[in-house]
Parts: sequence; structure tokens; C-alpha cells
Amino acid sequence: MIVFDVIVNGEVKETIKPLNQKLKDIYLFMQKESHGLTQKYGANIYLNRRMEYK
Repeated sequence: MIVFDVIVNGEVKETIKPLNQKLKDIYLFMQKESHGLTQKYGANIYLNRRMEYK
């Protein structure tokens, strides 16, 4: 499962888990989500993508 860590000023604030795991759907989801994150945390945001295994 692909998850995204939201890092603000070097600190992980939250982890985003897209419901759908198709790459095209993840891309569209993260475009929408990133706009809300800039409003929530400001401009100093880094998204770190990682794989989460169960």
C-alpha cells in the first residue's frame, strides 16, 4: 500500500492513505489533497511517499 507522510519543518504531521491504489487515481487524489495541505500548514511542506507492507 502506498502512503504519504506530510512533513512540515522536518516533523511528520500526518500520514495520508489513499483509498484507491491505482497510480492514476493516487495522482489525482494527491493533487487535490496538496492544495488543502498548503492551506492547513503553509508553504513549507514536503510529501514523502513510502510503501507500507502488511
